[in-house]
Amino acid sequence: MKIFVLSLKNETGEKRRSKLNYPHDVVWGTCNLDDVPEEFKIKVRKSIPYNTIDKNLLLRRRSCPQYSYLKILQKIVDENIYNVIICEDDAILKDDIVLKELEKLNINSPVLLNSKLHHPKSYAKDKDFSADNIKFKEGLNEINYNEYRWSCCACIYYPTPESAKYIIDYIDKTNNLTYFDLQLSKKKVIKYLYYPSVFYINDDGVSQIDKSSGLIDNYISQK
Repeated sequence: MKIFVLSLKNETGEKRRSKLNYPHDVVWGTCNLDDVPEEFKIKVRKSIPYNTIDKNLLLRRRSCPQYSYLKILQKIVDENIYNVIICEDDAILKDDIVLKELEKLNINSPVLLNSKLHHPKSYAKDKDFSADNIKFKEGLNEINYNEYRWSCCACIYYPTPESAKYIIDYIDKTNNLTYFDLQLSKKKVIKYLYYPSVFYINDDGVSQIDKSSGLIDNYISQK
């Protein structure tokens, strides 16, 4: 199993990488809008509300992480790499034995290995939504978007180059881009998740994109 970790060359990134408990290759992301192609930023600008006070800040938050992630997906395709997990630098492995089980799934589709579950229709209704009520079987589960949706791309398994290209092709065909995870979730692009979660996600209360998610384990926020 190959694991790529998306991280930034800053103090927060360094601190997070020091806690990682699995072999990995670091791929440097960017937080500089100048590194993002103009045609990509044009797609993101379309999703920014006209009354946003700091449009460049929101453009950076929606563009830089997504473009950095897509570069890893393109690397998987170009180098024909099988059995890859793309992690963000706040994903901590729970059990390395499960990594071998993932390779036995015989699937050609991306698989969430942890994320945060939300109300299926409205984030405003999250206060009335309890992820504890969602029941999963052990192993691979088809995501039921009628019961919940998800956020956070901190750990996703790509079993084949084709599964990575599937995401790239979707983004290429989309003319109006928002945050990467919310885009994939809203449009039901990713079809599967693995339970129990293979990683837990812990940003230690510090987000390098927008708001902190704190600790997430088994698809439930532990805040």
